Amino acid sequence: MSLTKRSSNKSFTGNKVQDISVLLERVLNANHISEDLHFKVISERFSEVVGPLLVGHVKPLRIEKNTLVLQAANSALQFELNLQKKAIIGKCNTLLGKPFIQGIRFI
Repeated sequence: MSLTKRSSNKSFTGNKVQDISVLLERVLNANHISEDLHFKVISERFSEVVGPLLVGHVKPLRIEKNTLVLQAANSALQFELNLQKKAIIGKCNTLLGKPFIQGIRFI
């Protein structure tokens, strides 16, 4: 019985082998699945983002291209939340554990 090394017929699309997490993130981003997952986390824990007093007056609607879309009850609240954009973005990214949200848009 001869012990010879058999060559693999596997083909690769590049010269480097990549970590599976990098490939998974690419697939999730390409299909907007990561936006859906991140939106679910932010929606479920939205009171931690805006506080318990405002959570009944502002609603997260969706994430579009790393921008969180919010609906405010009135223009005065929208103005106030606009002043707090950086803090809201920071709290969202803290919840997600990475800098995913880059902007906020109000409708």
